[in-house]
Amino acid sequence: MKKATMDMHTSSRHSTFFALLFSLFFCSISFASPVPAPDILEYLNAVPGMEAQELDNPPSGYRYILIRYEQPIDHKNPAMGTFKQRMVLLHKSVDAPMVLATNGYDISVSTYRYNLTKVLDASQLKIEHRYFAESTPEPLDWKYLTIEQAANDHHRIVQAIRPFYSGKWISRGASKGGMTAMYHRRFFPNDVDGTVANVAPLSFGRLDRRYVKFQNEVGTKACRDDLKQYQRTVLEHRETMKAYIQTYAVQHGLEFNMPGGLDRVLDLTIGELYFQFFQYGDLAYCKDIPADTASDQELFDFMLAWGPLTFSSDTGLAQYEAYFYQAITQLGYPKLLTKHMDDLLQFDPNDYSAYVSEWPSQRFDYWAMWDVATYAALRSNNVMFIYGDIDPWTAAAFFVPNSEPRSTYTFMVKGGNHGSNILTLNQKDKKRAYAMLEQWTGVAPNDPPLMLRSFGMDDMTSLEAMEEEGLQRRPL
Repeated sequence: MKKATMDMHTSSRHSTFFALLFSLFFCSISFASPVPAPDILEYLNAVPGMEAQELDNPPSGYRYILIRYEQPIDHKNPAMGTFKQRMVLLHKSVDAPMVLATNGYDISVSTYRYNLTKVLDASQLKIEHRYFAESTPEPLDWKYLTIEQAANDHHRIVQAIRPFYSGKWISRGASKGGMTAMYHRRFFPNDVDGTVANVAPLSFGRLDRRYVKFQNEVGTKACRDDLKQYQRTVLEHRETMKAYIQTYAVQHGLEFNMPGGLDRVLDLTIGELYFQFFQYGDLAYCKDIPADTASDQELFDFMLAWGPLTFSSDTGLAQYEAYFYQAITQLGYPKLLTKHMDDLLQFDPNDYSAYVSEWPSQRFDYWAMWDVATYAALRSNNVMFIYGDIDPWTAAAFFVPNSEPRSTYTFMVKGGNHGSNILTLNQKDKKRAYAMLEQWTGVAPNDPPLMLRSFGMDDMTSLEAMEEEGLQRRPL
């Protein structure tokens, strides 16, 4: 009896003890304050090597953040040192899609949203390419400017920032930015959920002759003949045109100290003009080509509008030297049409030594672009390419099969130039492109309020838009 009583008391104590534990556990679940999600700015500044600063005047519904991230100069040997890579984040929400803008050049610190960002109502992370503007290592050693090193830059950025977000990530780029997006996918195919590459060429070697065939066939014969005659007429007025260039330089605070002087500046500018006329123009502009009876002022004004004159200035060459180093060592570049005016040229417009302070010592890496081409054709998925059918860069378009299982497709804009993008597609193609985006992101795309057609020289909404969409007048 006594033992039974003791057992009962012991059982009672155990019951009381477990009841107390249950009560404390229940209370901790019921009444503990939820842990708040980290703030995006706090999250970024907690990433080792990352500095983030919130800026004023963001777009409605966004936060506007400037980021600098410490990157290895050589990802294979971090002991080589580091540099800071600049980015701009437009943060919308944790669960919105993210548009990863792999700019191939420098970036502007601005709130401009790319067309794809608007279509998806997405957040946007814009990245400056290594060796451009602020994102340049010191001391400058060009051998670390490769597509693989840049892809590793983008990979580290995605690894650092993507864990904060739950939405899908889509990379995008125009021209060299689109090329850069595909290089990133080649080395790190799973970093993003899809890629939209606008007007992105893939050149096979220096002086790729595929561009010659395209230049000989683009547009109408009458337009091509008029352009060639115009080029000859300008070169026949060499001394007058050089005087105009000198006056323009003084008026705009430019200096032209390229070896070969203004003769070389004139030859490079007029040599590029034929290519750039179709790159940025419209067949409707063919009627504006000056006749050989035009005044000197009319000849110069047309050259100023369609030729890359300011690019040949000291400032322009410094801004784009990194691109030309890449072109000479890995990316390749087009062969321009010059045969019709060789007798009037003093310098060869196809000679890229004019664009770099020193010719690279290493040989051209032919395997780099063939490797990317093989990946795109055989192994890529969730990729769309958009090209314009009068843009000479289309001569070197990426090849991917139009495949539903792989979700890959190439769109061609009829009459489209180097400004071709998802908003310039016809309604049938746009519907297909939007369906692909919805498949990749789970978000139904919508046209933004302002519809922009292919960018000509007189219908740009702003210089910022032209620069941000990857449509710099030169080089791509």
